[in-house]
Amino acid sequence: MDRTEAVPLPRSQSQLSPVLFWILIAAVLLRIVTGVMDRRGPEGSVGLVRWQPREKAAGLAQASGKPILYDFTAAWCGPCKLVDRDWEDPALAQLVNGAFVPARVVDRAREEGRNPPEIAELQRRYEIAGFPTIVAAAPDGRLIAKIDGYRGKEAMLEFLEEAKGK
Repeated sequence: MDRTEAVPLPRSQSQLSPVLFWILIAAVLLRIVTGVMDRRGPEGSVGLVRWQPREKAAGLAQASGKPILYDFTAAWCGPCKLVDRDWEDPALAQLVNGAFVPARVVDRAREEGRNPPEIAELQRRYEIAGFPTIVAAAPDGRLIAKIDGYRGKEAMLEFLEEAKGK
């Protein structure tokens, strides 16, 4: 009987080891999951509030006669995340959606070195010194009311009730 020995074929340089393959798959899946979890609407909108694009807020306010509610926020701001959680409260969101034209103003100075001119102008106009800051402004841009920092959901509701009546 002739015996034929199997000679191992040389491994191709383009083959990935199974471990590297699974690490690559895990990294891709992790990126997809984090991208989906962090997905937000216009201007990083969150919660149940129907945020309007900042550029259109003044025009919408003039057309509707409602004041603008600016949420000055930043991605790195811990207390801003508490405000974001409050926007998920149905009663608070209903009040904001019914009485205001809500617009988020996201500060990007830390990430990009400076803000676009229109954001810098809004921050200057309403004297924004920190985050979060919520500003209620008349359709013509006049300041109605302002609340600095996070003071809790009850304080936010009181602020909104008072601001909508002015």
